[in-house]
Amino acid sequence: MTRTAPSRRPKLRHVALMAAAALAAFGTGNFGNDAQADTPAQSLPPVVAVAPPPAAPPYPQQPDEPIPAKAYAVLDRQCAKCHQAGKTELNRPAHGFGNVLDLAALQRNLSLVRPGNPDASKLYTIMQSRIAPHNFTADDLTNTDLDAVREWIQLAKPAGACPDLVSVTPEVTIAAIEKALTGLPPETAKTQRFLSLTHLHNACATKPEMAAYTQAATELINGLSWGLEPVALDAVDEAKTVLRVDLARIGWDAPKWDRLASVYPYATADQISQPLHDKLGTASAILRADWFVSIAGRAPLYYELLTLPDRISSLFAGLKIDPNASVVPGRVKRIGLKASRVARGNRLLQRQTFANGAAWTTYEYAPTPGRPDLFDNPGGPGTRGAPRPDASLIMFSLPSGFNAFFMANGEGIRINDVPHSVLFDDANPATRITAGAPCLSCHDRGVVTATDELRQRVQSDNAVPRDIRERVLAMHDANDENKKLFDEDLARLEKAQIAAAMTPGLKLDGIDPIAALTARYERGVSLQELASELHVAPTALSGAIGRSAPTIDDLVQRIVHGPVPRREVEEIFPKLATALLPATTAPAQSPAATPALPITASTITAATPFELILKTGPAEFKAGENLTVTVRATESCYLTLINVDKTGRGTVVFPNDFDPNNFIDANKEVKVPADGAPYNFRLREAGRETVIGICQTSQKSPFGIKHDFERQRFTELGDYRSFLVRSATTVSDDATSAKGATQRNTRTRRGRPPEPAPVAGATKPDNQARTAVQIEIR
Repeated sequence: MTRTAPSRRPKLRHVALMAAAALAAFGTGNFGNDAQADTPAQSLPPVVAVAPPPAAPPYPQQPDEPIPAKAYAVLDRQCAKCHQAGKTELNRPAHGFGNVLDLAALQRNLSLVRPGNPDASKLYTIMQSRIAPHNFTADDLTNTDLDAVREWIQLAKPAGACPDLVSVTPEVTIAAIEKALTGLPPETAKTQRFLSLTHLHNACATKPEMAAYTQAATELINGLSWGLEPVALDAVDEAKTVLRVDLARIGWDAPKWDRLASVYPYATADQISQPLHDKLGTASAILRADWFVSIAGRAPLYYELLTLPDRISSLFAGLKIDPNASVVPGRVKRIGLKASRVARGNRLLQRQTFANGAAWTTYEYAPTPGRPDLFDNPGGPGTRGAPRPDASLIMFSLPSGFNAFFMANGEGIRINDVPHSVLFDDANPATRITAGAPCLSCHDRGVVTATDELRQRVQSDNAVPRDIRERVLAMHDANDENKKLFDEDLARLEKAQIAAAMTPGLKLDGIDPIAALTARYERGVSLQELASELHVAPTALSGAIGRSAPTIDDLVQRIVHGPVPRREVEEIFPKLATALLPATTAPAQSPAATPALPITASTITAATPFELILKTGPAEFKAGENLTVTVRATESCYLTLINVDKTGRGTVVFPNDFDPNNFIDANKEVKVPADGAPYNFRLREAGRETVIGICQTSQKSPFGIKHDFERQRFTELGDYRSFLVRSATTVSDDATSAKGATQRNTRTRRGRPPEPAPVAGATKPDNQARTAVQIEIR
């Protein structure tokens, strides 16, 4: 691409061509058990002793090819401790991502790696930015290390079509459902509902992934059921992607399902016919399993679907658990912990039996200066002078043997999640621990085995009053006795899981199936994935650019360059499906009028991430056309645009001599060049070019770039890859340089007004967003 602007300095090499200068460039819970099942001993042949084959490594090994091997070594050293099953130092891989050393899998996950485009690959840009929580230092992560990852991504090839894939079309799905209803009495047919994984199957999910996703749906359905028996979700289609749910067996009625279906954003793609609608008694008999697990499994909706009350006292009354049992030694069992992997302070675990099995309550004590802790008052709740817990978490057995969860504040009132001051999940530090599926995810193996530290404290301290000592020893058993309780509860849970056709302890890259499916749903959505969700070809989706409503056109323009956030897909999907798919004869949503759900994909995270969005319109241009880049950031920040041409040369195209003020307001679209600007970007030669965007909340130039608009209207970087390697890791203009540059640029405005000062509060602790788009010039 060529930057064209009025000529000013004959010495510039870019202005010699013409009067108008041509400048060439362009993822807690507290109860899970991590113990692994013992592997049966392998018997040896009776005569010749043959050594057993070596065990398969617990994680992918370093490849032989030199370029992937170098990238693997960097990822192993920098990322595996948090994101590789078998190597992580956390209680589980962070953020639902546990296969950072599986390079082939990374290349298929476009939310992390964009083959051929490292500057748009989150895996690379997170490392490059060195922004919290990934605080890589220049000593630990050198520019040579970054270059190794960059080169691997640059040379990586996009994943091809799935081998031997037989797509499951809407017609196949509907036919399978109709067959499953054959012979059922009308009243039974009206209780049949379905959870679908077809779009994930069609988007090349592997067999282990599909098995884990099926188990996730099964676990949550049973975790939301008051039915007396565990329920296996039978697949009704040959590919095993459509799972049957009988509402009668899980204790649900049709309105409860319709409560979900009333705001289900993907109904317009299901194509249910009117006759089938009549037979099922609803137009929304199919829900996507990934949406269901992500949305239905989180409080407050989780509580609503389980019909749980708003206080601990009411919960115990409904379960017929004596709330005063803790004041009678011997009626309950307790375990006291000074700290744990998730608790900020002391915690007291209390077990009570009831008709369904066991109820475990953890009393959580946040560390509070000046307040005596649990170990200073070992009698715990129910004794005089004991500190009031800051939160209480309850895991209790459902009639089927599965577990349910409840959270309350210090006053016993139900809460949706626990403040970070009380509990902290190091695998998902930005997200508060929430009741529901996150608890199921961490506690798929029941209660975490724990060593009672409070009993040891009381036994070793002669200063503890005799009555308190007797009370504690009556409720706090020896550790071997506690283990029997853990084993008993785990056996009950495993029996229920096996009856539901689940595999106890199943993991996907070290992640529990519920967390794995939730992470899959909540990650950015690629062009291929959205096309699969719509049951159309990717070309049909990309072909909608310029022919659809502005909101649809905006999303499609962006998705052809890379994944877009799930919350935005949720918002636009009904309109997109209506525009691209044939109309159905059945209503798109349940006829029942129900209030909106309190949870969507836009509310399940602690905060909206800082994002930078670049749009170029189409992804292909003809030589000679002008290019305008439209930019939007979710936070106010200072924007830098860098163009890398087909030869690899980089140029800062914004800010420049004509537009030195690069501050942009949050969520406001900005065009570069702006309408009426005295320069333009002309695409001169055929090839692929990359536009890189970096926006920083602090006023500094990335990579230590220093602009000198007296010499260059557009700052040249030379070979971009070499520039990155030699640039200082976190160098930025110091205050003096920044001030001098501002004064110099103001002087050279030639009568134009000086650049405006940033708005109040624009400069704040450094955060940045990075992305890139690639365009083809024909």
